[in-house]
Amino acid sequence: MDQLEDRNRPYALKAGEGWTYRFGIDFTVKSSEVQKGSGVAVLEYSTAHGEEPSSHTNETEDEMFYVLDGEISFRCGEETFDLEEGGFIFLPRGIAHSYTIHGSDPVRLLVITSPLREGVSGGWKGFVSDMELGQGELIAKPPHVD
Repeated sequence: MDQLEDRNRPYALKAGEGWTYRFGIDFTVKSSEVQKGSGVAVLEYSTAHGEEPSSHTNETEDEMFYVLDGEISFRCGEETFDLEEGGFIFLPRGIAHSYTIHGSDPVRLLVITSPLREGVSGGWKGFVSDMELGQGELIAKPPHVD
């Protein structure tokens, strides 16, 4: 399937499959940002100590990282967050951020980017916004996040 074609066609990927690009390190795109009508991009990659990006700011997207394997420290603004397998971080646009890998083992990450949507609130009327806006019952939340 050509990833730039119509989004109205489902597809499934097996482990390790996707559109892999070398961009300093290899990134495997699972869902494209540039696909017509896209509202999110999903990619997977492995990285190691010494391959970390320098501090940077994304002006047009929020980034979310889910740690599949390994240990990693993220810095966002003045805050530092230590994560291990199963950990998640949300990095809002407009704030400088980076990460550091302290050990010798590689880290495998699932990354989701979501575009800037100025003036839009309440989601895009999908099932997640339905759930969050009252059709679902909130039964647990993280104690340290407002």
